[in-house]
Amino acid sequence: MADSMRINSFIVSICLFSMGLEAQAWSVEELRNRSRGFQEESLLARLQQIGSLVEYKDQSTAAICAAVHGDHREYLMKIERLLDQLADDRWFIREEAERSLVETGARAISLIEKRANEGATLEEKIRSQRIRLRIADRGTEEEERDIRFLRGWVATAAYLDPSARLTRSLLSAVGHTDPLIVQASIRSLGVVGGDKAAEVVQEIYIDNPGSQRLRRTALAALARMPGEAALKILASMFAEEQIGTSEGVAILRSLKTRPDAAPVLAQISAGSDPVLAACASLPLTDPVAPENCRLTMPSQIEVQKPFLGVGVDHLLIDDLVPGLPRIEVLIDDSDLVEFDHPQLPLPKGTVRLFMGQGSLITGTFLSMNAETLQFGSPLFGEIQLPRSEVQGIAIDAQLDRLVGASGDHDRLRLQDGSFVDGQITEISRDSARLQLADGSSRELPISEVSAVLLRRPTQSEPDPNLYTRVDTVAGDRLLIHLAFATPGHLGLVSDYLGSAVLPLAKVHRMEFDVGGGALWGFTLIADYSENQILEVDDQGEVVWSLDEVFGCWDVECLDNGNLLVTEYALNRVMEVDREGNEIWTYEKLKSPNDADRLENGNTLIADTYGERVIEVNMAGEVVWEYSDQIKPFDVERLSNGNTLIADDRKDRVIEIDVNNQIVWQLKDLASVHDVDRLSNGNTLITLRMDHKVIEVDPAGNIVFTIEDLDSPSDADRLPNGHTLVAENSKVREFDRQGKVVWERAVMWAVEVNRY
Repeated sequence: MADSMRINSFIVSICLFSMGLEAQAWSVEELRNRSRGFQEESLLARLQQIGSLVEYKDQSTAAICAAVHGDHREYLMKIERLLDQLADDRWFIREEAERSLVETGARAISLIEKRANEGATLEEKIRSQRIRLRIADRGTEEEERDIRFLRGWVATAAYLDPSARLTRSLLSAVGHTDPLIVQASIRSLGVVGGDKAAEVVQEIYIDNPGSQRLRRTALAALARMPGEAALKILASMFAEEQIGTSEGVAILRSLKTRPDAAPVLAQISAGSDPVLAACASLPLTDPVAPENCRLTMPSQIEVQKPFLGVGVDHLLIDDLVPGLPRIEVLIDDSDLVEFDHPQLPLPKGTVRLFMGQGSLITGTFLSMNAETLQFGSPLFGEIQLPRSEVQGIAIDAQLDRLVGASGDHDRLRLQDGSFVDGQITEISRDSARLQLADGSSRELPISEVSAVLLRRPTQSEPDPNLYTRVDTVAGDRLLIHLAFATPGHLGLVSDYLGSAVLPLAKVHRMEFDVGGGALWGFTLIADYSENQILEVDDQGEVVWSLDEVFGCWDVECLDNGNLLVTEYALNRVMEVDREGNEIWTYEKLKSPNDADRLENGNTLIADTYGERVIEVNMAGEVVWEYSDQIKPFDVERLSNGNTLIADDRKDRVIEIDVNNQIVWQLKDLASVHDVDRLSNGNTLITLRMDHKVIEVDPAGNIVFTIEDLDSPSDADRLPNGHTLVAENSKVREFDRQGKVVWERAVMWAVEVNRY
């Protein structure tokens, strides 16, 4: 009996000893050996690595704290001091700083590259560039490997148990030179940090006015950081209106899930911003079983897992990584979420309302007058919209876009494809009334109308907000403020539509951080290299394409929805429908570059190597010609009846009257490829070999320039004042300060226009 007890006691001792070994804290070296997944390029592999470390968090936490904590801030200060010395007045100080940076700066390559681009002096830029090259020659593999480990460990910290030591380590990592480590540290502090961390994160927000991503990360951390300090900071920032509408909406998504945030929500509900007040007031719905969603992660890895919600800057996904109850996927990494809920056919009598802000609403048209429009939405109820916020209405259920809108007047598109122009004064469910150009009125039965197109604005202010785009199974395309997202519902708030709660079962897809202002919907691009025409939506997604258009140099969408295509390589201009069927063709040309359909139905053509500009009627007869020693790359018929020509032969732009006399010209324009007369009387000119687009006033003075372009061929001025440019490898949209606000990669874009 005694021997049996001794044996059992021995077995128990062995088991306890084994358990102690199993729970023994890892060394940093062992942590590195168990963290090899952080060296993978795949985001999913790195997330799985986080899951494996969290599975052994009792063993890994101490090693992670030790590995993350370091002299990061001191190192950062040292590097910045050395970089500052590159601009010192003393040569030997500059030389010594450069030598020291080469020896010690591999970890700070991002700061060195920034100085190479933004240094205060030319010598500082040259030295920084030289340092970067010498560091690259020496090899940075070891430093890059260490940085990838550290990025992974600070991201793992968000899934560990909070502790003072973990917080201290993350606060240390905030001082690192690598921006991704800094951001990941701030995100993790939002989960495990406390009052002291809140003050540091607030300072990061204040001290980095030029870094929108870093400031957003800081706000995201404050919105969910435990303790009162973070809530007090946010309450003060909202009260002082330091937080914009888009940022505020994102913060509220996290605040609404915090039981201790009720006072802050009440404050915002009573505030002056109507969108934020509506988002704060919209109550959360009861939780339900999560729906599966599909998202595409970097490296084109597609996953389908339960959707749990949306935070400030991340998606919450369940069952993505074994061992973790939920995983956070940054919106920067995967900004599109799709659900297997097919879009339904529109019920009979449903119309589509296109808003200038970019949303498309399905429902019932009620009435419209000179000021407002009444509309019935199944989601938002009966709504009243300012007419200025509406692009138009597609009454015909087959129309999914508005084509043919004018900048001069309203238009009614009839069922037979023709248009009636004028000022729409009133529309009811039964009829539409217009005031015509001659002052008379005309009333048409609504049964004869397929679409209502309101006058396009000549200028409009750009929308500063970012939205969530929600496509519903009912056919709505909503650019909306997302007040909350739970496993079963979305809380939606709109400036003009109001508030609504949408069941997730009625959502087809969601896209995040979408810019407002779809303008007039679609962008046509002629890709000369790929022999194709692309039509893309406001997010750059291809919605239609036409292949085998050989050497296409110009394309425009006609009022009837067909396309007028100029095929430089095949010496012809043709009108084709959306299936590519030829409707009309003119072929007596020599490498034409441009063609426009005129209001009288004729076609104006720049017959480039035929050295003429001609106007051709539908019977193929030349009814007008100008051929005075020109090589026209672009042509435009002006509202006064004159014709504007980009003449590459004599490096000039000329305006000729109906008698073929030059009434205005601008010379010394090498390789002029495109010219447009703007509504303000100025002229927009594209200079291909000079790599720029200029705007000149009637006296020829340059009043606006976009430079450093990649061999541009075409430029258009948009209603919001931006400029859309077709370049060799892309299409870009520039604001009035020359900043790129939209971009779409194309092999060789030679023509672009938006409608």
